[in-house]
Parts: sequence; C-alpha cells; structure tokens
Amino acid sequence: MNSLKDYLYYTRSERNSVLTFLALVMLLFTLPFLLSFLSHSQTQNFSEWNEDLIAFQLSLIRIQDSIAVDKKSAKINKEEKTDLLNELLNPFFFDPNTVSESELKKMGLPEFTVKSILNYRAKGGKFRNEDDFGKMYGLSENHFNQLLPFVHLKIKTPSINTEFTAKPLPPPFNFDPNLADEDTLAALGLSPNMIKSIINYRNKGGHFRKKEDFKKMYNLPDSVYQHIQKHITIAENPQFKRKKYQPKTYYIIDVNLASSKDFQQFRGIGHSYAKRILKLKDALGGFVNKDQISELYNLPDSVFQHIKPFMICENPRIRKLNINDASLEELKDHPYLRWFQAKAIIKYRETEGPWKSVDLLQILPEFDDGKGTYDRVKSYLTID
Repeated sequence: MNSLKDYLYYTRSERNSVLTFLALVMLLFTLPFLLSFLSHSQTQNFSEWNEDLIAFQLSLIRIQDSIAVDKKSAKINKEEKTDLLNELLNPFFFDPNTVSESELKKMGLPEFTVKSILNYRAKGGKFRNEDDFGKMYGLSENHFNQLLPFVHLKIKTPSINTEFTAKPLPPPFNFDPNLADEDTLAALGLSPNMIKSIINYRNKGGHFRKKEDFKKMYNLPDSVYQHIQKHITIAENPQFKRKKYQPKTYYIIDVNLASSKDFQQFRGIGHSYAKRILKLKDALGGFVNKDQISELYNLPDSVFQHIKPFMICENPRIRKLNINDASLEELKDHPYLRWFQAKAIIKYRETEGPWKSVDLLQILPEFDDGKGTYDRVKSYLTID
C-alpha cells in the first residue's frame, strides 16, 4: 500500500502536467481517424501493374518446374547408387592398406567407395583387422561380405578384448592394507598408480574393513587381487582415530564498533553478509539496538538467533538528521523513511514553519502506516 502511495502522491502542478499530457495523447490518437473521415476516398488503378503480375506468375511456374526436375534427377541418382552398392564384384586377394586405386576399381567397387578408402589412408588411417575395413564409409554390407574372404592383412593388431599378459607378480606375503606403506605395496607388485590410489584413499579418511573393500580400489586389476587376497590381513575391530568435535567459540562484539572480520567469526556470516551489515549501519547512522541486525535482507532468522547472544550495543552514538535543515534527498535516503514521508516532512516545514518537536511527526497521516515507522525512525531525527 505504501509503495502505491509513493506513486500516487502528486502536487497540483504535477497533476496538471499529467492531465495535459493525457489530453495530447488522446488528440494524437484520434487525429488519423479525423483526417481519414475528412479526406475523399480515391480509387487506385492497378491496370498498369497487370504485366508485372503476369511476369511474376510465369517465373513462379518456371521455378516449380525446375524444382520438380531436380527432385526427379536426385531420385534417379539415388537409385543408381543403390544399384552400384548391390552389384556383384570380382574380388581377389588384397591388403586394404596397400591395394592400389586401379586394383580396387578392377574388383568392381564404385568410384565413391574407392575414393573413401584412398582418402582414409592418405590421412594416416590404417586397417588393423577385417572389422576396421568393414566400417569404411561408402562400403556396403553386401560388398564387404563379398570381399571379406579375400582380405589379407600382413600385420594384424590384436583386438581390444585380447587379454594383456602382465609381467609375473612377486611372491605374496601377509599385509594389512590399512597400515602398509608404499615400499610394502610395491614389494607386492602393485603399480605406482595403484599405490597412489590406496594412499590417497587412506589419507582422506578411508579404511578397509574387509577384503572385499580392497578389491573395489580403483586401478586394481582382478588378477592382482586374486594373487594377493589370501594374504590380506585386517584387524577384526580396528580402532580408527576420529577428530573430536569442537564447538566453535565466539568473542563478544559491539555492533557499532565491530569490523567486517569480527562479524565473519560467526558461522553463517561470510564476507558478503558482513559487508552488508556495515553498509546498513552507515546508512542508518548507527545501530540503536542489536535486533536491527535481523532487518538485513535475506539473513536467515536461525543465523541471527545463533549469533545474537554474542552481540551487544552499548552507549550507541547515533548520527541524527535535523528535520528542520535536512534536504529531501537526505531524508528519503534514510532506510526507515519513504519518499512520500520525506516529502511530507518538507511540506510541513514550508507551510507551518520549523518543527518544534520530533513527536509532531505523529500528526502526519504518512506516518500512520501501521508498521511502527515513527517508533523506528524517531531515534535518528532531531530538531537541533
């Protein structure tokens, strides 16, 4: 309601200006209709445009015919390509990594397939097995099945699924994964990456409570685990050291004297909140009581209640505004005063003379807002 009152509070000169502006807007809005009513209607002759219109229609017809021809041609090309991919080949034994262009064409492969194979090799591509050749772009499944029995690779690379044969592991011995150091783990044949993962896991508070926990370690191959699992010994009830919780202790601060660092000691008050508290204090002219901290926008009440016992407000020295001298800008900039309230103070001062007492503000309807504005602001105002 107060926000609406801010916008509707106008002086007589301002209201006259608004009415004049609205009258001008109405005049401009109705002017086109008046002009069209007063002017004589004229009939436009379009006969001279007939030739251009006919020429435009003929051009549209030619474009449509051209599109139809292109679609028909594309359909024919697609059918021809399909026929090429289904043709029977004349294969012979070849190595796809070394076969020449003429040999590929001699087998009957289409031009686009030959070009695709040669481009792949020119860019450094290698066919390591038959499946690589089958994935070639432009090589149809029909043609691949015909060529597959004749593909002869001089060097075949084992597939990804081929099991890697690691170097023999040293003889295992009993060890506790919760206590073993790097040298002990290395003696078991664990790689540096495995050892690093185990050490990092323990440094971050991790513990192995059973053998299966050790099996879940990242980078630990199953073959290595099977080799050492019978020698893993873990204490039945290991006693792990846990940090005892220490509640944070705060020191008492005066809200009018505290710095940003003093406010940041509290849990829930960071740099941003501390900066805004100091900004609120400067805008008000000082805090009258510590409960004013709770007025900070977006500050959770739980945080305020938590830090309230550690704040005091003793002998506050408030910077006050003289309502007989302060300008409109100075008054409305105070966090507890609205624009229309500041304007009412100035207007009373101009019509009735200097204020005799701050308490007289209560006679102004602008301060009868049901929010206790007068009680909040009176400590920041003076007539001296």
